[in-house]
Amino acid sequence: MKDNTRTNPLYSENRMKLGAMAFNCSHGSTITSAEGAWEMNWPDTKDVIRMADNAGLEALLPVGRWKGYGGPTNFNNRTFESYTWAAGVGALTDHPAVFATTHVPLTHPIAAAKQAATVDHISGGRFALNIVCGWFKNEFEMFGAQWREHEERYEYAAEWLDFLRRIWSAEEEFDFNGKYFQAKNVWSQPKPLQQPFPPVMNAGGSAAGQNFAATHCDMNFVILRDHNDIEAGKAQIDNLKNMARAVGRDVQSWIHGYVVCRETEKEAREYLDYYVREKGDYEAANNLLKIFGFESRTLEPEELDSFRQHFIAGHGGYPLVGTPDRIVSEMDKLSAIGIDGILLSWVDYKTELKQWVDQVLPLMEQAGQRQAFTGAR
Repeated sequence: MKDNTRTNPLYSENRMKLGAMAFNCSHGSTITSAEGAWEMNWPDTKDVIRMADNAGLEALLPVGRWKGYGGPTNFNNRTFESYTWAAGVGALTDHPAVFATTHVPLTHPIAAAKQAATVDHISGGRFALNIVCGWFKNEFEMFGAQWREHEERYEYAAEWLDFLRRIWSAEEEFDFNGKYFQAKNVWSQPKPLQQPFPPVMNAGGSAAGQNFAATHCDMNFVILRDHNDIEAGKAQIDNLKNMARAVGRDVQSWIHGYVVCRETEKEAREYLDYYVREKGDYEAANNLLKIFGFESRTLEPEELDSFRQHFIAGHGGYPLVGTPDRIVSEMDKLSAIGIDGILLSWVDYKTELKQWVDQVLPLMEQAGQRQAFTGAR
């Protein structure tokens, strides 16, 4: 068995950890029909995986999606299942943490425990689990799964995770008698390589979600409420980390950043405008906004349009737009407010990840955000 702080790169000493996300889905995180938009196939996926591995990125995270959002692109309709994807990624790589994303109401803890342990062995102790408590009702209806109210979803997830971790650690058969799960003679082998457990991430942003992340998870996938108010972001992250410390825990804060990196600010802004305004799939974006409840809120038309464009640009992530120097400066600001890592996405993962490795990573090293990658954990 292996101490996960030694085997899992999510615990690296880099001040700003990096990962790539959502490239197991068609279009990744950008709701656009722009030329070069991510089509998602295994040969291209392998190229991105190997590039990220060779560059020393700490994380590769898939989206857990079962159907698309409609519109001309049917955004995220083609998706590799995340545990299977993670097994393939784990076999191909030597360095990054390999995530699977699971919707806890759609996966039984016994099955998840076995799948996770399998990937942990394949990857040599680099597995991590991103758990989603449920927000896309259409998928639940497709599975015939029960749709719970918001607060209860986290209560369910807490029991799910408690059951999962007990399966990972139990040295003999046991019975489980909870509110949501009852099981007899539970057993699973092999156990994960990582001890005490593989790390767990969750993206809870509400009060209930933040409490769940602080008390049960190792990483919180933070959604900054106002990208223009960095101090508000600091208060948001401080609150999460203080909640975790109050119960004797440390929780990392990660965000999603969508990247548009060009030689000049003008070129970056023009490309962002092209793939969002000219080529954006507004029908799919509107469907997504409805799911998140934005259209039911009291928003001025200009404010709603801003949300829509932000989702087209990168699924509501943090904008890393500009020259390499500008982007590194933005990451300094994010580090200063307590962000530990960024999961990146691009319109064209293959071309733009290479540009990131060649032009941005060296500047991050010069700025003291990251150490030069030597190929050893």
